[in-house]
Amino acid sequence: MDAGSLAERREEWRALEPSSVVAIHADGRCVRMVLDDSPAALVAAASLGQREKRRCAFFDVAIDLGTDSRTLSLRVRHGAEETLAAFVALLTT
Repeated sequence: MDAGSLAERREEWRALEPSSVVAIHADGRCVRMVLDDSPAALVAAASLGQREKRRCAFFDVAIDLGTDSRTLSLRVRHGAEETLAAFVALLTT
């Protein structure tokens, strides 16, 4: 991935957080982003999550549809915790 693509990716994730995410929970191998209840948030999260999966196959991407919440989760395998930590820092800084 070239520098321009990386910057664009970073901006997409940063734009999702304030516009569609109401909470972020992270542990060593998973980050969960609780989405607001708008249809736009769900569509944006699904699109961005799918594109991230294409770029980084080591991410396990899922959307959990609960009765009162929707959560986008990205998980990594054992040994990729540093990559996830860098991703979470990208979202929260």
